[in-house]
Amino acid sequence: MIRTALFAGFATVALLSAPAFAQNVSSISNTAAGVGNVALQSAMTRQATGGSILGTANTADVSNLAAGVGNVARQGVTVMQGGPGRVLGAPLVGGGSNTAIVGNTAAGIGNRASQSALVQQFGSRSPLPGGGNLGNVQNLSAGIGNFAGQRALLQQR
Repeated sequence: MIRTALFAGFATVALLSAPAFAQNVSSISNTAAGVGNVALQSAMTRQATGGSILGTANTADVSNLAAGVGNVARQGVTVMQGGPGRVLGAPLVGGGSNTAIVGNTAAGIGNRASQSALVQQFGSRSPLPGGGNLGNVQNLSAGIGNFAGQRALLQQR
């Protein structure tokens, strides 16, 4: 009897906590490896918070990789992430977080890596603590006779 009551209590807490800790995750990847390959990618991800009590975590991870000899990695990315909102006009408790990681890599001999990235992150407008933005944009060309060009705009509020 006690075991059944405890199980029912834990199940109720789990069901009520699910919307409180809502999370949006996007993972987009494009890879060309070998000799004379081309990796082209155009990606857009939009993530907004839900009506959770403790805010929402938005995570986006976008990568483009060309590795080997004579490869081209070209990427255009737009990531838009919204911070915690309000429920019935009241600010959320605890806030939320936005994380965007965008990478473009050409590694080997005679490779070309070019990237254009736009990341917009909107944090908490609540006077309560919480809400954080993390943006990480990287472009790597490693080896012999490689070219790495990058244009990035990162806006955080």
